[in-house]
Amino acid sequence: MVPAFDHLSDFVVVIDPDGGIVYANLFAAALLGFTPAEAIGQNVADFLHPDDLIRALRVVSMMVESTLDVPVTPAVYRLRRRDGSWCPVEINASMMPESATGVTGLGEVVIVGRYSGDRDLSDRIMEQLTSGREPTEVITLIPEFGLWRHPNDHYAVVYAGDDGERLTAGSALACELAAIDVPGTPWQRAADTGKEVTATLDDLPEPLRRAAMANDLVGCWVLPVDDALHGSPATIIAWGRKGGSEMEIHRYPLETMARLLTLILQWRQQVTTLRHAARRDPLTGLINRSGFLEQLEAVGIGHAPPRVGVLYIDLDGFKSVNDLHGHRVGDAVLAQVGQRITAVLRPGDVVGRLGGDEFAVLCPHLVVDDDAVAIAERVVAALEQPFEADGLQLMIGASVGIATAAPGELDPEQLIDAADRALYRAKGEGRGRWHLLASPA
Repeated sequence: MVPAFDHLSDFVVVIDPDGGIVYANLFAAALLGFTPAEAIGQNVADFLHPDDLIRALRVVSMMVESTLDVPVTPAVYRLRRRDGSWCPVEINASMMPESATGVTGLGEVVIVGRYSGDRDLSDRIMEQLTSGREPTEVITLIPEFGLWRHPNDHYAVVYAGDDGERLTAGSALACELAAIDVPGTPWQRAADTGKEVTATLDDLPEPLRRAAMANDLVGCWVLPVDDALHGSPATIIAWGRKGGSEMEIHRYPLETMARLLTLILQWRQQVTTLRHAARRDPLTGLINRSGFLEQLEAVGIGHAPPRVGVLYIDLDGFKSVNDLHGHRVGDAVLAQVGQRITAVLRPGDVVGRLGGDEFAVLCPHLVVDDDAVAIAERVVAALEQPFEADGLQLMIGASVGIATAAPGELDPEQLIDAADRALYRAKGEGRGRWHLLASPA
């Protein structure tokens, strides 16, 4: 009897030979965004994804015409919800006799399916990761693995953002409780030990225990998840309610969430490593030209009153080091150059290797142009001292071009180009010197 299908947690729809819906159980209607009464009379073809429609209609037609000579096996179809979104449902179908359905007419087909929430969410996570979405945005999907099964329960993820800031994602109450950052919380114990923690109300510190009691919660279950980027594990939290599911019921969604969160955090760590490598000079460990331009745009122009400066540094006599002693010795000298320049800078100044034997310094907070001149003089003096590499004592030097501007006056490329022109002037004046090219204040 059709009433037997009403409260199943599976998708059950009966259609007539023309595809019209003559019955939809509560779950099927709700999944599509309708009441059962609203679903009746609509055509099932209107809910099918265009790419799935032809094969679905062909199977139904063959069943109705009794020309299908093989068993119908489950297949995933995408169904359109009322809000326009798509959900994957693993569907099977069968001809049903009138006596079984209670629906008049012959040739009716019962469609039985199961919403694949885990598959739906996993596909969305992979799509977002591979389309370039930030991992911190993708993590917000993780609690949905528990919430689609247990919408009245409370799940949260506690993790570190890209910059190390403490972030939460999940149901409002779970995030609110996770924000109670006092010693002895279950998620802190899980992060410290790297082991799962189950806690009753008696195990919770104040004021967390009072907040949990006020919301009719009886305890929580916490799983830690390794986060290689920050060293301290992220945690996934499930709360149990009075009269709600036993805590053991949460194990499957928690373990599913842990596997997916592990994937996302590993992805983030790899992306961060690649981004870091793309902006770093492997020889000196300094930022490269691309990284220097980013720093100049983000830290310098428009953010550092009253003046911004760039020092363009070119080594004097370095070519002969490579020519006489080889690139291994030359590379050792370049690494030492980066260290010496770094040692004479002010806090907040940034040094990068632009390529070859050319380096640059960003001075984001100049009070007057003489501040940049003082740094240039220290750089020239530091690089006049002997270098030691492979048992050799080597002498080189440096010339420095200085360009300064008011914030927003020049874009990064223009400021670097001005410093390069100043360097050309410095070399023309005899090398081992600096030259300042300042724009009007």
